[in-house]
Parts: sequence; structure tokens; C-alpha cells
Amino acid sequence: MHIKSPMKKDKVKKNRRSNNKKSSRSSNRILINGSNGNKRTNGSTKKKKGISLPKLKPWKVIAGAIVLGLLGIVYLNHVFATQELLREVNQLEAEYNRVQRMHTDYKLIYDRIIGPAEIYENAQEAGFINGGPAEKVIEVEK
Repeated sequence: MHIKSPMKKDKVKKNRRSNNKKSSRSSNRILINGSNGNKRTNGSTKKKKGISLPKLKPWKVIAGAIVLGLLGIVYLNHVFATQELLREVNQLEAEYNRVQRMHTDYKLIYDRIIGPAEIYENAQEAGFINGGPAEKVIEVEK
């Protein structure tokens, strides 16, 4: 004789709903922290696993997009103004360097023109005697 064991049921959670049918819904609600609670629970305190995104309303998204757009426009205006100022500064710096080179050249030319005359005058006032031209030929005797 062959004996079979009874079939095992699938793993199913126990039905936690009460079998007695009451007309009031308040019997299914559980008071949480002393409030009459609009939250229904099935008796378990399990929390959802996973990350939930905050719910955004369309008007908030539109307002955020407008604010970001305005900030972008202000930033771009600032960038363009800064580039314009940099261009102007570079132009003024080039002009300053050109004028400074011209001044240095003119000063050098002026110093070459009046330099020896001033030296001779200062030497005579100090009591030195003019030796004449510096290109004298020296002859050596044998």
C-alpha cells in the first residue's frame, strides 16, 4: 500500500482582514500618535524600501525654469561685459607701451644730442683742460 502525504499549500500570507462585517470604516483604522489618523495600515510598520523622488507641481517646474533662464541671461551679460572690458584694457595697454617706447626713443635721441656738450661744460667748470680730438695718431720711433 502506498501512502501519500497531503499537498502543501503555497506560501501565502495570512488574511488579516477581520471576518465579521461591520458597516463602520473606523474599525479598520488605527490611531497613530494619538491622532484619529487618516492613514490606514495593515498592522505592520514596514517602510517602503527605495528612494522616492519628491513630487513637483508643474507651476514649480515652470517657475524654476524661468528663474534659471533669468540667471543664465544675467550670467551671459556679465561674460560679454567682461570680455569687452578685457578687450578695452588690452587696447589701452598696447597704446601705453607704444607711447612709452616713443618716449624712451626721444629721450635717447635728446641725450645723444646734448650729452657731450654737458660733459664738456661740467669738465671745464671742474678745471679740466680740453685735450683736443681723441683721434690723434701715435708714432713710435725705432
